Amino acid sequence: MYREEYIHCRQNQAFEQYRGGILLQKEIEKTYEEIDYKIRRPDLLGKTVQVTAHQFPTVNKLVKSICEYEQMECPPVYVYEDYYYGAESYGIRKPWIELSAKTIQDFSEEELGFVLGREIYKIADGVTGQKTMMEERFRMIRQMAPNQLEQASRISFYHWYRITNYSADNYGYLQCGNIHTAVNAILKMVLNSIGLADQVDIREFIGQASEINRLDDDVFNYTKADEPVPYAPHRIQNLMAYAISERGLRARETMERWKRV
Repeated sequence: MYREEYIHCRQNQAFEQYRGGILLQKEIEKTYEEIDYKIRRPDLLGKTVQVTAHQFPTVNKLVKSICEYEQMECPPVYVYEDYYYGAESYGIRKPWIELSAKTIQDFSEEELGFVLGREIYKIADGVTGQKTMMEERFRMIRQMAPNQLEQASRISFYHWYRITNYSADNYGYLQCGNIHTAVNAILKMVLNSIGLADQVDIREFIGQASEINRLDDDVFNYTKADEPVPYAPHRIQNLMAYAISERGLRARETMERWKRV
């Protein structure tokens, strides 16, 4: 399956716009690898449980399957204790995924396939590396430069990163193979609850996206632009549109053929 079959139509353009403002990327990445990565590594190994064939085998099987499809090396996955649902990828040259224990406990295997697929896509497409590098850059800017410079960089980066999350949702949906599963996983993340997610009327929830769009003045628009992840009604709206599009139907058929082999 080609990348163009699931990435958002505006992602490449947004990346070119944001990339033009990146300064000292190689130096920032070197600082991260030589200092911040090493600072974080002991706590990661000491305060989590790594996924293996013998520890959380369902998660391990899902990661291996998705990475086999991508023909990439499996990133390490670490399970941490938390009351909240969560799955996030980190790192630049040696990326990894962190998954909360509550997510493993409460999500179905198919829902785990959706959230893991999202993060593996981000690693494979370089999104995770860019996010990690930019977070390191923002930290350095706060120490060295005026807030105006940080603000301009952050808004440009967030615009691109929001769009990559739409692509990640599309990819996660293709991996789990069921739009209801994908939507339910998003709702669980929003509400942090199994039972409450089942009480959401999808049509009414998506209607909140139109209300957000109508909030249109400088304050509203700054608030929306300062979000790194799209609002959930927009995510579900995008995902459902993708699932019934010609491109989405073709990509799903490609994925189903691969899984049957």
